[in-house]
Amino acid sequence: MDMLAMMTENANLSTEKDKILAEKQQIVADFDTLYKKSSAYKKDKSSQTYFTRGFSSENVMTDEKQFKYYTGYQPSQFEDVFKFLVPNEEEVPIKYPTNRVSEVTRLVLKDQLFLTIMKLRHNFHHDDLAYRFGVSKQTVSVIFSHWANYMFLRFGEISFWPLRDVIAQHMPTKYAEEFPTTFAMLDCTEIRITKPSSLKAQSQTYSDYKSGNTLKGLVACDPRGSVIFVSMLFSGAMSDKEIFIQSGFQEMLKDLVKEGHLLEGDGLMADKGFNIEEEVRKCGLVLNIPPFSRQGKQMSSSDALLTKKIAKHCVHVERAIERIKRFKILAGRVDLTLFSQINQIWFVCAFLTNFFPPAIKEENN
Repeated sequence: MDMLAMMTENANLSTEKDKILAEKQQIVADFDTLYKKSSAYKKDKSSQTYFTRGFSSENVMTDEKQFKYYTGYQPSQFEDVFKFLVPNEEEVPIKYPTNRVSEVTRLVLKDQLFLTIMKLRHNFHHDDLAYRFGVSKQTVSVIFSHWANYMFLRFGEISFWPLRDVIAQHMPTKYAEEFPTTFAMLDCTEIRITKPSSLKAQSQTYSDYKSGNTLKGLVACDPRGSVIFVSMLFSGAMSDKEIFIQSGFQEMLKDLVKEGHLLEGDGLMADKGFNIEEEVRKCGLVLNIPPFSRQGKQMSSSDALLTKKIAKHCVHVERAIERIKRFKILAGRVDLTLFSQINQIWFVCAFLTNFFPPAIKEENN
């Protein structure tokens, strides 16, 4: 009887054990299901961060002051930039890498441009932009590089230089009285760069003027301060004259004269350090620069007056350059990681200033 009772008890224990094991397996299965749901939720929540934070061009536009802080533009000016770049929103103008398309296209085209201009304007870190827009840092990099290239190509299709009559018609009154046939002001500017590792590159980019490594570009503006020419960037060690020739600007001036956009005898204006008088003459044009005073002799009153007038108007190109450098990606020391796109970035920033109101207002002249 004792043996039979023991066998019965063992059978009951075995059944109970199987029941406990089954319950344990169910608990493990339930936990696994909950874990997967939790992970999927977190992933989905992360992927929708952009929507839940509400950071988009559309939302930020409701606060014009904040929008101008991020982009430098009023919302209407930003819309003008977007319409120029994307005439038809149904046609995506940029081809992204296949492995990035799904994440990139979670941002509408207008927000991709918004992100790009924010990067140009403030040079935000990619981590920062990734957090704001709810995408990965790698996707921010892809969007920025592709939009910078696209904007460079799109803006490059447009001729900066207006017709002669158009420039004359919009000259500020005082300028037109003093220099009615001088249609552009020139200057070179330098952008600081991170010191290259190569000794040769260090030597080529070293600027005595800036006492550091720089890249140098030529900018021309019309009498209202709008950019009408910007060269590619050259070594900071190059002279203004070398850049004037090698940038293609001299040849462009010759073509403008041939095409009637400028007439022989028309003028350009520059500071007296811009030693290109002979090069400009070869284009059939004249260079208005402040007169040089002879050593030991006082400048004549007429020369002093001309110097004052030229200096007053040369500030137009200085302001144009200042507006380009308000894009902080160019204002600091440019990192070597941007070198592959620095010319595109420089050109795009210069062109974008033309969507701002004129730098020189009539009442200030």
